[in-house]
Amino acid sequence: MIKRILVALDPDGDTPVATRYAIRLAKKFDAELTGLAVVDVGNLNTMIGVGGYGTEYAAREVWVEMTEETQKVAQNLLNVFKKSVEKEGIRHRDLKQQGASAELIIEEMKYHDLLVLGRDSKFFYSEPDKDTRTLAKVVKGGVSPTLVVTDEYREIENIMIAFDGSSAAARSLKAFVHLLPYGKDIEIDLVNVADGESSEAMEKSASILKMAENYLKAHNFNYIIKTVLEKGEPGLRILDRQLMKNPDLLLLGAHSVSAVKRTAFGSTTHYLITSTMGPLFLSP
Repeated sequence: MIKRILVALDPDGDTPVATRYAIRLAKKFDAELTGLAVVDVGNLNTMIGVGGYGTEYAAREVWVEMTEETQKVAQNLLNVFKKSVEKEGIRHRDLKQQGASAELIIEEMKYHDLLVLGRDSKFFYSEPDKDTRTLAKVVKGGVSPTLVVTDEYREIENIMIAFDGSSAAARSLKAFVHLLPYGKDIEIDLVNVADGESSEAMEKSASILKMAENYLKAHNFNYIIKTVLEKGEPGLRILDRQLMKNPDLLLLGAHSVSAVKRTAFGSTTHYLITSTMGPLFLSP
């Protein structure tokens, strides 16, 4: 059951779509929406820095100016959010907080059932295109499921579940089943990428999908097809299937990686987040 939804606000084209998805769910569940705008002073401090004796005052002046500008952007985002939800008669809270964006979003996730945000959100209002890796940090460090959207809105009638049997994939599957955001009558395309071309590898994949299907059917999801995809790069295989079937939503797990990798996602998750044409549902 969804009763509280958090919308992380950012000055990008995805945020109005995220708000629209959140409003749709709030109407369905009579839920409350929280719009969160963050004045990310942590990234401001890193960007400005202090070059040495005599520069501290100048740096402080720049910091004050950029913080004030960021405050204005944050307030404008909240104003737009408030106008959108009040037009639809949705109960809401508006929060403007100052600190590290990822940490503040994660803290608010503790008290919400679902986070909705845009795929291109960086949450650094002074430099909207700066890669802060906030999305990866939030999905991996949060305690609630996340709906990541693009700049296109869709009504959710059919979904694709990329299920490899891992704990991460199982957590996303269970979170989706327990929240039940789009009901039980949706069509589900349950897919797994085989580890090899042998009959044993294909049977293993089929067995993994069968167990996932049994779990879904136990929760009264009945419109399910299962597909074992041929061996290959998982991200490419899943994206090819997504492009062919055009599901309204893709569900997958958020995988951890070693510290030397560029993102906090596994390579498959990162590839799909950056390449997908539709929304994704993930759980930490």
